[in-house]
Amino acid sequence: MSTIHSTLLYLHILLGAVCLLLFWLPVISTKGSKLHSTSGRVYYQMMLFIAASGAIMSTLVLIDPVAVYASANPLPTDKVAQFQAERRHFSSFLLLLSVLTWVTVRHAYAVLHAKSTRQQLKHWQLQLPVLLLLLGSFYMLWSGWQSGTNLFMIFSIVGIFTALGIWRYVWQKQLAQRQWIIEHFSSMIASGIALYTAFFAAGGRRMLAGIITGHWQIVSWLIAPILGVVAIALFKRHFEKKFRVTNSHQ
Repeated sequence: MSTIHSTLLYLHILLGAVCLLLFWLPVISTKGSKLHSTSGRVYYQMMLFIAASGAIMSTLVLIDPVAVYASANPLPTDKVAQFQAERRHFSSFLLLLSVLTWVTVRHAYAVLHAKSTRQQLKHWQLQLPVLLLLLGSFYMLWSGWQSGTNLFMIFSIVGIFTALGIWRYVWQKQLAQRQWIIEHFSSMIASGIALYTAFFAAGGRRMLAGIITGHWQIVSWLIAPILGVVAIALFKRHFEKKFRVTNSHQ
């Protein structure tokens, strides 16, 4: 179990580091260009692996954190229960981030191909992960409330609104003209929020530990979602004007 986790972790970190940079190519490149399409496709494929590997690693820790982290160095008997609780607590959050990443990047890619024809977006293979995101977010909201973990509660709300937003787009009766462009872009930004949040929550916080300490560490975790939400709002307005997204229905 430890070997599987370690192997996936190295690949997860490697591809995650690449995607931290690759994320910006589809954003800044000319929409519809070869660079935009190619970089977007590669980003999508890498993000699917990152999300899947993150979910598998988190699940392994939830099943047996001792086997994953302490198999080579046995813990004192009186420390095992606390160690298991702490690892499972944080791994449940990382599992939610993995599901959020999977849902947003798949939705973004599916919207791009479906455009205004949304029937394929209603397939159970796309809708089941959205349901899991919603249920997992409610559970994490409860868990965060019980433990007083503000980070968990904040991202639970993000997960809830993401799932409900996707369902609203998929099941609403009519779309505005070219609304799919905004939905595709917003979902890609949302996947970037999950990516950068995972980076700051798992690895980046160690890098910033000497600068941001104590309760202020939550600031490093919230950088990505705050900037991401602002970016969605600004670029949404920009693209609505550029692509003439109107209220007339198709």
